[in-house]
Amino acid sequence: MESKIHEVVDQNSERQLRLPGDQRKRLLLKHALWHFSQKGFHATSMQEIATSAGITKPVIYQHFASKRALYLELLNLVGIELCNVIRDATTGAKTVHERVSRGYMSYFQFAHDNRAGYELLFGSGQRLDVEFQMEISRIENEISDLVTSQIDADISEAHRRFLALGVISLAEGTVRRWLREIETSDPGVTSFTDTNGPMWATRVAELAWAGLRGIQREPGNDS
Repeated sequence: MESKIHEVVDQNSERQLRLPGDQRKRLLLKHALWHFSQKGFHATSMQEIATSAGITKPVIYQHFASKRALYLELLNLVGIELCNVIRDATTGAKTVHERVSRGYMSYFQFAHDNRAGYELLFGSGQRLDVEFQMEISRIENEISDLVTSQIDADISEAHRRFLALGVISLAEGTVRRWLREIETSDPGVTSFTDTNGPMWATRVAELAWAGLRGIQREPGNDS
């Protein structure tokens, strides 16, 4: 029996090794993302990732210098994807209200469809590591820049950036609560609609819009 198992593993490894390099790298990233999101950075081994991907551990090091380099690349890729999702959703909106609605809907949809990536980026464990925290802060600043550029109001740049932080924090805090409710109340439900995701996103967007539309420049204060 053991020889049969090794034979299957060896056959899988041969198939994965025949993949083009870019496809093999994407496969590694996919399996690494799942393991890191489930167990965290320190508790996940490169051997686990290799076995899950159906390759040998030395193959991983053909693509990544270390487990830390692999983790940092994943953080960067998830951050880029989230920024692109928000940007694509809000581009072309005819009004600021529509822009806010689309932005929140895309954020909730991303968190639902990319649960592992969202946990990797906004989970608490990696924030204890200085290098990971620096990368996450860089990504958060990029998201903040994007949201700041979308706030159309006669206020200073500093004021718009402050509001952007509030908009982002509202989204993150609500999404994490919503995801916990999904996991505890009905973990078998997989559809974004069936999890009441659109309703949550709409309500939070309306709350944010109600606040943003009342913002005015403070007399004698440009900050």
